[in-house]
Amino acid sequence: MHNLIPASDAKSGIDPSHTRSIKQWVAEELDLTDDDVVSVLESGCIDPGCPLVETTIAVFGADGSTRSWKLTRQRFAVAKFIVKQALAQLPKIS
Repeated sequence: MHNLIPASDAKSGIDPSHTRSIKQWVAEELDLTDDDVVSVLESGCIDPGCPLVETTIAVFGADGSTRSWKLTRQRFAVAKFIVKQALAQLPKIS
């Protein structure tokens, strides 16, 4: 069995302050307004060739646009420099 949540987060499973930090880093890097919404979602996958856990960052623009980036790591392992690198790549646009 995989232990995907560090022992310090085992009880709650989520560190809200780290999620808020990721959202703040995205807002700063993309120069977002208060009307834009940033979502951070951690999900698992059991398909072959798929990472066990990935974190998706989505930006819902005030203009109705949606952009997203997938990171092949757990949310607790996402650092500011990783967010900057991801956002430098072309987003998936919906």
